[in-house]
Parts: sequence; structure tokens; C-alpha cells
Amino acid sequence: MSVAVSCGGPAPTPPRRGSAPDPDPARCRAVDINTGNLRDLARVIAEHLHANGFPAEGGANRQVLALAEECGEFVGAYRRWSGQARRSGTAEEMRAELADVIITAFVAAEELGIDLDQAVTDKANIVLTRGWREQTAPR
Repeated sequence: MSVAVSCGGPAPTPPRRGSAPDPDPARCRAVDINTGNLRDLARVIAEHLHANGFPAEGGANRQVLALAEECGEFVGAYRRWSGQARRSGTAEEMRAELADVIITAFVAAEELGIDLDQAVTDKANIVLTRGWREQTAPR
């Protein structure tokens, strides 16, 4: 499935969030990514960041901070959707922000050299075997 457009070559200045991709079609190509493999997607995103003016040095720090930012955006979208904010929001906005959190977590893991698939498996084994609540004695 084609999920992104790559516009190769370094940008003259680092791209800003929400900026449009390079409009020069000669530099752009479709990128085929299996979105079921988030490690591959993270690798490709990290490569695109590096190729477009974001240096590999400091990439881990940048992605950890971006992850915190995306978590905040998800919480804001949830609050708007659930009626806990001054303005309303949609389920689609909330869904998109949650996807940003997951993608950014995988890119952070890529930059940090963490096998997130294995880390999630290891953690799931702990979560599923630790119990859910302390049992209190009946009175």
C-alpha cells in the first residue's frame, strides 16, 4: 500500500510541521510501506527526516520530545471529543492524534536503537501475568 510521497534531497531549511511536501514532481516518488510493520515505517520516516534537514545527531532527543508533544496533542483531541474542553472535536481528530503517538513512538525507538516489537512483547508478558488488583478479604 502506498502511504507516503517522498520528495528527495535535503530541503534548504528544515521542514516545519504541517508544511506541504516539495511540489517538484521530478523529485517526488511514492513510497510503498506495509503499515502493519511499524518498524519499517519508522525506519523510512527517520530516513526522510535525515534526508530533509534533520540531522541524525540529536535524533533520539528530537523524537523523545516529539513523542511528549504528540501525547499532549492526543490528550487535547480526546478532551475535545469527550466534551471536556471549551471547543468540540471529532473522533477522527482523536484517532489521527493517537496514530501520531504510535508512529512517533516507533520513530523514537528507531533513533534510540530499541526493538520496540520485542519491548512490547516483553512488557505484555509482564502485564498479563502480574494480576490486576489486590484481592481483599471479605468482611
